Order: sequence, then C-alpha cells, then structure tokens
Amino acid sequence: MRKNLNENFAIITYTFFSSLLSGLVLVGIGSSFSLMLSENGIDVSSIAHMLLATIPYSWKFAISPFIKNLILRYKSPKFDVIKLISYTAQAVIFVGFASLGFWNDKKDLLLCAFIIFFIVLAVSIHDILRAHTKLVFFQDKDFGFVSAIENTGFRLGMFISGACIVYIANSIGWRVAFMVPAFAVWLATIATFFAKFGQEYSCEKTCTEKPRNFLKTYLKVGYNFFKTYGIITLFCIIISFKVTDSTINGLKPVFIHFLGINRIAFANMVHLYGLLTMTVAGIVAGFALGKLRLSTCIRGTFFAQTIVSLIFIYLVTHHDNLLTVTLLVNIATFVFGFCGVVFRTFIAHISKRDVNIYTIFLSLGSLIRICTYSFAGFVVEHYSWNILFTLCLISNIPGYILIAHFLKKALSQDKMPNRKI
Repeated sequence: MRKNLNENFAIITYTFFSSLLSGLVLVGIGSSFSLMLSENGIDVSSIAHMLLATIPYSWKFAISPFIKNLILRYKSPKFDVIKLISYTAQAVIFVGFASLGFWNDKKDLLLCAFIIFFIVLAVSIHDILRAHTKLVFFQDKDFGFVSAIENTGFRLGMFISGACIVYIANSIGWRVAFMVPAFAVWLATIATFFAKFGQEYSCEKTCTEKPRNFLKTYLKVGYNFFKTYGIITLFCIIISFKVTDSTINGLKPVFIHFLGINRIAFANMVHLYGLLTMTVAGIVAGFALGKLRLSTCIRGTFFAQTIVSLIFIYLVTHHDNLLTVTLLVNIATFVFGFCGVVFRTFIAHISKRDVNIYTIFLSLGSLIRICTYSFAGFVVEHYSWNILFTLCLISNIPGYILIAHFLKKALSQDKMPNRKI
C-alpha cells in the first residue's frame, strides 16, 4: 500500500486540491454569495431562483460518459487529455469565482446566473476527472485513504469559501473577499502540472477499454431499476432525505440574516463550529451504520429532521441570544452531516455496486436539492418562514413510512441474507 501511495503522491496532491475546489465552489456560491446578496437587499425569491444555475451538479451522470469518452479517445503518452481538461476547468473556476464579488446588484443577477452555471459546470467536470484518476491509479485497499484525503480537501475548501470569505468581507469588502480565495485554484493547477497521468496508458485494462455510448447504458440501467422498484416510492424517499436538508442549508445565510445576526457570528457558527460538528456527525453515522439496521438509521434520520424543522420554527418567533442560536443551528448541522452519510450508504446498497445507478441517484438527489431552492424562496416570499419549515417537517413523513418496505424489496434481490435492513 505504501509503495503504491508513494508512487502516486502527485496524484494524491491533485486529488486533495481538486476536492478543495469542490468545497470552495459549493459553499462559496451556496452560502457566502447568498449572504452578500441578502445584505445588499436582494429578496429571498430572487436569490433562490438564481441558485437554479447550479443545475450542472445534477448532470454529472450525463457529463461523465462524455468526459470518459474523451479520455479514452485521445489517450496518448504524448498528449495528456486529463491535464488539458483540468487546466480548462480550473481557468473557468478561477475567473468566474474571482468575479462573484462584483455582481451584487439585482439587475446583474441574470449575468451572474450564467457565470455560476459555468463555474459549477467546470467544477463538476473536475470532480469527474478526480473520480476517474482515483479508480485508475489506486488499488481497492487504498480507496479508504484516498477518500479521507478527498474529505479533508473538501472541508478545507468549505472553510476557505465560508469563514475566510466572510472574515475578509468584514475587513475589506466583498470584492476582495471572493478574489483572494480564488487563488486557491492555482494550487490545483500546480498539482495538475506535477501529476503524471501518463502512467495510466501503461495499464492494460485501461488501454483495452474502447469509447462507447455510456449515456445510453446509464439511462437503460436507470429505467430498468425504476421500473422494478417503483419510481414514485423511491422519489418520495429521496425527497424525504433531501428537502429539509436542502431547504435549511440553502437558505441558512438568508435566514440567519433575517434573525439579525452579523456576518462574523454567522461565519463562526456555520463554517467554523459547523465544520467540526459535521465531521463528528460523519464519524457517528459510520459507527451507527455498522451497529444498527439500515432502516433504523434512515428512520432515525427522518425523525431527527422533523426535530430540526421544529427548531427552525421556534427560531422564527424566538430570537434568542447568540449562544442559543449557535447551539440550535449546530444541532441541525449535526443532523444533516449524519443524514448525508446515511443517504450515500442507502444509495450504495440499493445500487448493488453498480456505479451507473449510483451516479444516477446522486444526480437525482442534486436535482431535488436545486429545485428545492426555488420552491423554498417562493414560499418565503409569498407566505412565511413558518410555512416553509412546516413543509420541511411534513416532507419527512413519506420516507419514514415507506423505507422499511422498500429496503426489504430492493435488498431481497441482492442474495445477501445476512444483511441487516
């Protein structure tokens, strides 16, 4: 294991900084940029609708076949297509992210939506390249270590685009606040330069693989699965997983601003303490999934999300002291960190190790998350925060009722009689 990791140290560095870019863009757009717009008087509905521009996150299952085909079609020791695609994606991310602080006027939101669209498209392509190099260059026994590297880079990116941007904005201004963290992209560019992706071409398995219509395979596999297990039931379960999480996390910056909490306090409670809370939540979720039935963990997640919905209903009408708000918000963060691990475990089991189905489910979850932003903004704008969080509470009920029966049906086909469901 050590020999393989030492030989691929440059690839590990590329993996780390590629993951950092993912966290940088996700939180930079979904949290810090939303907070900037809110402070500049942009209404909740407009902010939520603009976040629809992050739609490429839900297209990874469709983008991946084309990226893989490019790699297979143009692979050559003399022409490194992975580096070329990486450099192009990094250039788009750097220019787009650095410019975000300049678009704080409502009349610029349409242009800003296009910029965000291309930033997210570029980082999604970069994520696909990272996944490809992980599968090609590392042995199965190394995946755990490499995943830990990815998680560390992702969390660091979240911290940079969350807490650091807000700290800089408070001292200098939003324009500089987005420009300075954008230079983190250069670290990924340097790592790309030193990475030797050409080693892949000596791999017999990769060399014999030919370009083919991956997208057609994805769609066929997904259609057969949905037909077998029921798309309506599965859709209801994924909604129960995603609606509360997506709504509260997506509109958290706006809601915290609504409570009258300043940007520094927001950065501390959400991005500083929140990252620690989410890391602990992931560890607890891994332990729980190893000891308890999967259906028990999922039902516990849905129940916990109803409690979180009640917490936010309470916060709408009771603007308590900062310490209480910080505690309650981080309880929610813990629940959502736990939920994220349980959700990925759930789709890993029902996909039966088929990466095509797994990718489709991840994309479907992202699509529901993105659509939720727009719906949530509409509800707040035309009704109230209380109505929104009540709908979040209700969204957990279908999954809680359906999950045990669905798992029994899905996993019964797996020929794993000892698996606890």
